[in-house]
Amino acid sequence: PPHMMHPMMMGHPMDPPAGPPMDPDEPTPICRCRVLYLGSAVPHVTKDGLQGIQEPLKELYPEDGALGAKGIDSWLSVWSNGFLLENMDENRKKVSRFFPIESLHYCAAVRYVLVPGSGLESANNTLNRSTNGSSSNNNAEKSPQPRFLPLDSPFARNPNINHPPLFAAILRRTTGIKVLENHVFICKRETAANALVR
Repeated sequence: PPHMMHPMMMGHPMDPPAGPPMDPDEPTPICRCRVLYLGSAVPHVTKDGLQGIQEPLKELYPEDGALGAKGIDSWLSVWSNGFLLENMDENRKKVSRFFPIESLHYCAAVRYVLVPGSGLESANNTLNRSTNGSSSNNNAEKSPQPRFLPLDSPFARNPNINHPPLFAAILRRTTGIKVLENHVFICKRETAANALVR
């Protein structure tokens, strides 16, 4: 009889939906962080990965650190299918830019550090030093070099308060000339920068 069907059908339709179905093809948000967007610069064509981001970072990131940084206060969310950058324009209107995951070429959580000059160069110079003992260029090579190193590198482990963790992503443009662009974001905490990379 038809009324037998009734109790079974009752419970479900009225329940509030438990969020979107977990469809593996649906994008899912992985994390969302407040960042200072410093802009983008074109990375060095012949250098890859960490080497490739050094020049653009030097261009975009001020040597005196976060205090001198001019950027756009933004939210950066990482989704399973890309990055979403959200901020306000000068008229307080919300602006969003989405970078699909396919366009991601490389990303890293790095920090500005002064790396002491490596002993290797000075060793070479000792061999090449002219007999008059001028060691002026020897000292020059030993001066600390600004580098952007991964947060887990030994040099970046003792953070300088002025140099917050940075998230750098090299993304290929999806429109126009499909150049690579290195986008740089200052994060408030290392956990944020590392989470964005993952």
